[in-house]
Amino acid sequence: MELTSEQIAAARARGCTFLPATEEQVARLTMQRRIFTIDGQPHVAIRQDEAVKETHGAVALLIEGGTPRSDETSQQAAAAEAEVTLELAGETAAGRGGAQVVRRATRPRAPWRGAKRGA
Repeated sequence: MELTSEQIAAARARGCTFLPATEEQVARLTMQRRIFTIDGQPHVAIRQDEAVKETHGAVALLIEGGTPRSDETSQQAAAAEAEVTLELAGETAAGRGGAQVVRRATRPRAPWRGAKRGA
């Protein structure tokens, strides 16, 4: 989500802080919609507790003047980040850097001998 200077000012007025995001944070948090672009650079948004990175929806509510529900705890946010980190580590270990395709093992078939099947 690209933020304008007006949107940044509105979010900051409601207690939101934007910090530059590391490459590792961008890899982990992009799919969770927790990375914001400010002047072409990735940032994370935090309020009160630095362990909880705000989502696009929460920041949009702040900008509009609403108050996002704070259902997600620091532990839940950390668990979600750990889950994504493990998934990324598994993909990297597979050497693909992307989705991993797992094929089912199948039994080799005997060559067809010309007889009718099922007879």
